[in-house]
This record gives sequence, structure tokens and C-alpha cells, in this order.
Amino acid sequence: MKALDKRLRAYGRSSMPEPDESKIKDTIVSARKSFYEEAEQVHVSYFDFIYDQTRYIRKRWWGLQFMLLLFTGMFVRGADSWAAQRLLGIAAPLFVIMAIPELWKNRSSDSMEIEGAAYFSIRQIYAARMLIFGVVDGLLLGIFSAVLSLTARVMAGEILIQFFLPMIVTCCICFRTLCSRCITSEYTACFLSLLWIAVWIQVILNGRIYQAVSVPVWRVICGTAVLYLTYAVKRVMRECGSGLETMA
Repeated sequence: MKALDKRLRAYGRSSMPEPDESKIKDTIVSARKSFYEEAEQVHVSYFDFIYDQTRYIRKRWWGLQFMLLLFTGMFVRGADSWAAQRLLGIAAPLFVIMAIPELWKNRSSDSMEIEGAAYFSIRQIYAARMLIFGVVDGLLLGIFSAVLSLTARVMAGEILIQFFLPMIVTCCICFRTLCSRCITSEYTACFLSLLWIAVWIQVILNGRIYQAVSVPVWRVICGTAVLYLTYAVKRVMRECGSGLETMA
């Protein structure tokens, strides 16, 4: 057996295979034909696809987001207005940061090329995951805002400025880094989000800056952030399908 193994290895080193380009092209054509024939036989609705993507998402992140909102609401109820501003300003970006690992899973696991060859494209995978997170996080935030308004007597305008504005800006940072070709690690997105927390806290601590901006101006800033977030999401959807279905 050892002698035969040595002979096989020696033959492998000595022989130089010469691939036939025509045969390779025939193999590609046959593989594509088999793929499309199989795809036509399997009918998967988009709702089933979304359900399958829900199964792939680790539910612990939603649990952590729920616990964050729960403890934030409890502390805001017993805190004064100045402390409540800081708590909401810190909790909002952290709420978004907890979703980064799942949104970056395709890139961090180096599975972009593999998923790009699947029946559903990378664009559809990102669309499904963002839709799922949008529905679940929207439900959590809706309940949080309603409970906070009723129990802590926090006005809707204050929640918009103190919580949703820093949260939307954090979303802009995350989606902008997600569609970047230079940034390939989710840790960069987390670092930039934490840096934004520090900047926002400084704005809150500086009473002159915070009070100098009127409520209508804050709403305009929030609306501008929403528009940029829409642009960033559209760019993610556009860039994730370019080239070989990869943004790296």
C-alpha cells in the first residue's frame, strides 16, 4: 500500500493536466441548465422565504433589545428630565448596535459568494432581513413609546428628539458602513456608533447647544436623517447585487 501510495503521488506530481476550455464551457452550460430546471420544479413563495430567514436570525438579539428598552423605561420613570435625556440618548444607539451582528452576518462569515449562487439573491436576503428587523423593532419601539408616554409622562416630541433622532443617526451610520467597499468589519460600525453616542451625550450635557435649537429645527434634523437613512438603505440594496454579488 505504501509503495502504491508513493507511485500515485509521484504520478500526480509528474503529470500536468491540460484543461479543455470547451469541456469547461459545456460543464457550465449543463450546470446552469440543471439549476434552472430544479428551480422551476421547486416553488417557494416570498413569504416562505421570509419565514425561513426568520429562523436563521438569532433571537437573542431581540431579547437583548427588549431588555434594554425595559430597563431604560424603568430608569426613565424614576429619573429627572436631565438624566432621562442621557438615558434615552445612550439607549437609542445601543438598540441599533444589537442588530449589527445579524445584518453583517453575510460579510463576517464570508458567505457572500456562496449565497450569491443560491436561488434567492443577496439583494433578496438583505431585503428580507431588513424587513424582519423593521417589523419586530418597530413593534418593540411602538410599545416602548406608548408605555413611556403613559407611565413616565414623556411627551412624544421629547421621545422623537431624545430617542428616535440618535437612533436614526445610528441607523444611518450602520447602513452607510454596510454598503461601503472599504469597511469589511462590523466592529467598525460598532465603533462609529459608540463614537456617535459620545458626541450626542456632549450635545445633551451642553445645555446652551441643546436649548438653542428649537423643537421645529430638531424635527427638521430628524426628517433629514430619515431621508439619508432611506438613501443608505437603497444603496445597500443596489451595491449588494453588484459584481459577483459582493460588496467587499
